[in-house]
Amino acid sequence: MSDSLLTMGAASAGLRLALCSATGVARSASARHELAAGSAAALAQGLTAALLLAGHQGTRVDVQLECNGPLRGLLVDADESGAVRGLVRAKDLEGGPRSEDPTRFDGRPLFASRHDERAGALSVMCAPAGGLSAHRAAFPFAGADLGAALTLFLRSDREEGGEMAVEVLSSVRDPLVAAAGVLVSPLRAEDAEKARVLGKPLRQGGLAAALASGAEAGQIADALARAFDLGPLRTVATSEPRFACRCSRERVVRALRSLGARQLREMAEKDGGARLTCDFCNTAYTFSAADLVALVQP
Repeated sequence: MSDSLLTMGAASAGLRLALCSATGVARSASARHELAAGSAAALAQGLTAALLLAGHQGTRVDVQLECNGPLRGLLVDADESGAVRGLVRAKDLEGGPRSEDPTRFDGRPLFASRHDERAGALSVMCAPAGGLSAHRAAFPFAGADLGAALTLFLRSDREEGGEMAVEVLSSVRDPLVAAAGVLVSPLRAEDAEKARVLGKPLRQGGLAAALASGAEAGQIADALARAFDLGPLRTVATSEPRFACRCSRERVVRALRSLGARQLREMAEKDGGARLTCDFCNTAYTFSAADLVALVQP
């Protein structure tokens, strides 16, 4: 099973579909962070959603969720090439019971508290290339459904809108049997309603049914085309999602230098050095006392 992000046109239906299969990157992220089953599935949804948004927007996208459920939140970012990374605030959540056969992951007990499914906030930042200014949109996180929440962003960001659904299939043996998502948008402004009417059925089981028939993006696309009578599909663009972090020793050096000479000398004298670990990929950067002293030299 290979991950892929496909952009496809359904001309007879007046729609554009972005299909993302992200099981591999979800498993990679889960292994890096040593996540329990529920935390892994929640992050898989976030990674898939970020990949879909980045492909749709054609730029780097950051998605940050703060919620009142036990997950507490997640942070993911992706770019249009398929590079993605992410983290969750709580790593040890098992989630609900899982069966022998793959079933839909229900994120509501993790994203929301028992008493308030509307308690939370979601922000999306788009950072265009070429030095253009980034812009951020923030809105309430309602209903404990990440796909539905990001659909609100799509509807507010562009006049023609868009609809998103993300799904993870889990079982007793494998918490990440499959992770996938779809983003439907109109080919023309006058087709906006055609995309809108697909959103709810996709989020309420339509995508999960397609995913059960095959986890490859192309298989999911074909299943959706049959289920929703979309007609022939034409592939417009493809990319390969991959877990990739932007951290580097050079960036860590810049962060350390920003602390100032006095604090760096104190760290060298009292701690004998420093060890910094990236929250996204768990890469550790070690600096000896001599390294820290060298950073303050002109």
